[in-house]
Amino acid sequence: MWHIVGNGQGKLALNEHDKVIRFNQPLTCHVKTQLTITNSKLSGVEQNFLICGKTPGTDFSKKLEFNSLELERQLGNKPSLGFLTIMTMLEYGEPIRVSRMDLLPSLIRPSDYPHRKALPAAYHNWLGERRFAFSRLEQLDWPEFWLKVDSGGKSEFFPSFSELLELPTRSRKEGRHLWHEFSNISNQKWLKQADYEKLKSIEPLFYLSRNEKNTSNWWMYDNQLSISVSRLQRILALVQQRIYQNKKEKA
Repeated sequence: MWHIVGNGQGKLALNEHDKVIRFNQPLTCHVKTQLTITNSKLSGVEQNFLICGKTPGTDFSKKLEFNSLELERQLGNKPSLGFLTIMTMLEYGEPIRVSRMDLLPSLIRPSDYPHRKALPAAYHNWLGERRFAFSRLEQLDWPEFWLKVDSGGKSEFFPSFSELLELPTRSRKEGRHLWHEFSNISNQKWLKQADYEKLKSIEPLFYLSRNEKNTSNWWMYDNQLSISVSRLQRILALVQQRIYQNKKEKA
């Protein structure tokens, strides 16, 4: 079995015959590591990826490159290396386990983080990647994908997807107020207003594009506000998860 190991936290239990895939790390990082994939920024190579070790089959590098472009077209941003690898590995029809990865890293910026520098996690559409992943879960052994449910906030503020979409046009003062209020609304209130298309429509609010010099998503650079941004992303991810579960239960 291929075992895709992310760089997140959590215990790692490897079986005797697991073939481990790691990211942006030396091939020697673990005795069981069969394959490492490093992005071009870290590897210093001209290609998009540096691939070292045993691949699952022929044309792995070409498939990775093709899927990267295709997923970028569908997500509106470059896919994370972990998600890209999962989607590419599925084409080989082998059993896959995923660990230390939930496709929802924190967007919280340290209080002393440079205001003109974006978090690495800000350059991926995590809600979009999770949206895609739901349709492939039956092919994966991936228990950490499921988010632990909490009730969220207790604000009496009314959840509005249309107001969320207007955030780029609001003043920063008003925007900060809305982010704070929206991120303190309970999951259930958001769920009552949500559907597939509404959740998809707000995905661009939670990432930055490397292809754009200027962005209207100023909150992605706000150290203090990033707490609210990250919290709301998680709330909406839980809503997304609940909608998927409801659909499966009705099927």
